[in-house]
Amino acid sequence: MKIVSVIVDLPTRQTDQPFTYILPDDLRQDDYIGCRVIVPFGNRRLLGYIVADAELDDQKKDMQLKEIESLIDQKPILDQQSLELSSWLAKAVFSYRVQVIQSMLPNAYKAKYLKRLRMADNVDDPKLKELFAGQDQIDFSPKKYSSEQLKEIRSFIKKGMVIPVSTIGRRDQQKKILVYENRLAEQEIKELAIKNRTSAQQKKLLNFLNGNQHGFFTKKEISEIASVSPAVIKRAADKGWLEESYQRLDRDPLKEINPHKSFSLHLNDQQQAVYDKVEQAIVDKKNKTFLLEGITGSGKTEIYLQLIQKTIDLGRGAILLVPEISLTPQMIDRVKSRFAQKIALIHSGLSDGQRMDQWQEILDKKIRIVIGTRSAIFAPVADLGLIIIDEEHESNYKQEDNPRYSAKQVALWRSDHSGAAVLLGSATPSLESRARAEKGIYELLKIDKRAVSGSLLPKVKIIDMRQNWQKEHSDSDFSPELLDQIKKNKQDGQQTILLLNRRGFSSFLMCRNCGFVPHCPNCNLSLTLHLDSHSLKCHYCGYQEPIPKVCPICSSNKIRYVGTGTEKVERRLQQLLPELRIVRLDQDSTKKKGSLQKYLNDFSKMKYDVMVGTQIVAKGLDFPKVTLVGVINADTALNLPDYRAEEKTFQLLTQVAGRSGRSKRPGQVIIQSYNPDNYAISLAAEQNYEKFFRTEMHYRHLADYSPYFFIAQISVNGPDQFAAGQAIEKVAEFVKPRLDKKTIVLGPTPKAIARLDNRYYFQMIIKYKRDPNLDPTLNQLQEHFSLQLPANIYLSIDKDPVSFI
Repeated sequence: MKIVSVIVDLPTRQTDQPFTYILPDDLRQDDYIGCRVIVPFGNRRLLGYIVADAELDDQKKDMQLKEIESLIDQKPILDQQSLELSSWLAKAVFSYRVQVIQSMLPNAYKAKYLKRLRMADNVDDPKLKELFAGQDQIDFSPKKYSSEQLKEIRSFIKKGMVIPVSTIGRRDQQKKILVYENRLAEQEIKELAIKNRTSAQQKKLLNFLNGNQHGFFTKKEISEIASVSPAVIKRAADKGWLEESYQRLDRDPLKEINPHKSFSLHLNDQQQAVYDKVEQAIVDKKNKTFLLEGITGSGKTEIYLQLIQKTIDLGRGAILLVPEISLTPQMIDRVKSRFAQKIALIHSGLSDGQRMDQWQEILDKKIRIVIGTRSAIFAPVADLGLIIIDEEHESNYKQEDNPRYSAKQVALWRSDHSGAAVLLGSATPSLESRARAEKGIYELLKIDKRAVSGSLLPKVKIIDMRQNWQKEHSDSDFSPELLDQIKKNKQDGQQTILLLNRRGFSSFLMCRNCGFVPHCPNCNLSLTLHLDSHSLKCHYCGYQEPIPKVCPICSSNKIRYVGTGTEKVERRLQQLLPELRIVRLDQDSTKKKGSLQKYLNDFSKMKYDVMVGTQIVAKGLDFPKVTLVGVINADTALNLPDYRAEEKTFQLLTQVAGRSGRSKRPGQVIIQSYNPDNYAISLAAEQNYEKFFRTEMHYRHLADYSPYFFIAQISVNGPDQFAAGQAIEKVAEFVKPRLDKKTIVLGPTPKAIARLDNRYYFQMIIKYKRDPNLDPTLNQLQEHFSLQLPANIYLSIDKDPVSFI
């Protein structure tokens, strides 16, 4: 008798452990560990994952073990390393193991639980027979029935005439399409083409078949290429000219991307020194971590490509991470242009089917190069030799929902277990990474000159908008100098990027008569004005309402739009300089699939003069014609209640400044600010990371913040403010006495945004250097104390949080 350990698809504290099941002989196959199964669990049937073989110890001998009902996968969808990683990560981030497994896998592998109704035996009721329409079982979806029908169904269930059952549907079915293949020999085609009975449309089809003796074609492809109707194709199949069959649909997201072939560039001395260091670690299979601090335009991507090539030449695999989807188009172009091998792309913008197909091909060892955002770190790349994390300072590498993992944290674990080199790259490394490099935990590699010969960092000028306001006596978003330079750039045939890290038209709407500001009914936030959709929107819960024409409080029509967003900047700039061709890149304008790629391609082809956008435009983009970057308001993040506010401001300004002057033509940057003396802004203008690092480290040391202290955040939220507040107080009473005396506890307090989507949020911040009591206390808090909380109160634990808002 074979018994196995199964993690079931039920994310609760009581079920967060492997359960033992019998694997029947008729389900046994060579590889079953890492496969999905359907198992009985209580009175339910659940999806499960076989994570290990189990042993029949004395305790289990006395138990009546259940059998696995069915094996879903013919071969594992999780390799051994992924299973070990899921176990470690669940403990590290205080999550349930099944949630970690589901985060690792594409959505298509998740269970789809379906409700069905079965008619009881020997039931003879006309209404019931009509409902079931001659079937023994029917799918049950309340939306399909009227309230009267639902009432009848509930009555039938209560009487035992109808039995509700559950089943598990599959999302991972391979999609197949109808294709046609030529069945005629060349001579047969010639004979048919000259027959009198052959119509003009049929002759067109025969002409197509004569030039395409082999291969499969869809009906749409034949119709478009041969200029024939679908009916002609169907008749040709009926006559035996074409053979119909179903083939698996190729859902490769990179199939349509075919950039021109590129070749390795000559590395300068600094680039070569970086390459040599990392190459040696790859060759020696050392699990070593490098921090590459290279100024913008220093050719970090070229180093990445040549290191990936070396890794592939050695027969190993590589993962390249970028922080967000907006950075993948240009990176994909560069990687595809360099490598002949098939490349996998993994990010949330793909369809479920595309992600599943990419995962399966990586698992089958058909693909050894993976590019993607945060979740791509879980890709089951065989014999992993290199992990590159570009723009390593970005907070997007940390998942803020459960499971709260960091891609960097996972990368280091995989490095330890694969003998892979890790390369963290950035022009503005996070303080935590740079501090680790100072201590020798990471090896620091530096590049302080641009890769293109003769290309220099752009000249940066700060415009004091306080003085501009005093001169202009208006709240204009554009200083005269910025407008003049945009106009001059257009005349010179060059392009401009404008950054404002706030989308929408205006920050909020206000009645000038009574001061009323519309707020979201679900959150403690004012609504943002969007003129393109003529609505007020909440960017947190998605609530929206029409723009009022009169004040709902005092009925005044003196309504003013306050603040500035990207939509307003685009509209105002078009009014001031109508000759400009402007494209806006933000979350609103790039919702449509493929729109971001199209806008970037069009901008690179000089179809636009100016690109206006949020932080999407600040990172990783490389346009040789961009010689001017303007920052509309550099202060947007400075006053946020977050100790990283200055660091994030410095990084964003440095990164966007680096988009200018990346070819031999000199670039310039104009930063508009109401706080020009702030060190984050002035040092970003100087492009002086070293001085910023020392300054910010000084302030962090004074305030006992990271990287001098580690930080953990305990949060509680619930629909009732009083109940949630009581819960966080009880949490504090439980936690504080158990921690080391040197550990600092802040709070509990309401979060900066205290209400979101009709839930109230409270938090405690724990700052510690070494506290052996912390993890045991947090585990006890989660395992025992959390069970005492009301059902609608949720507790979460986040180590190394990236946001406190």
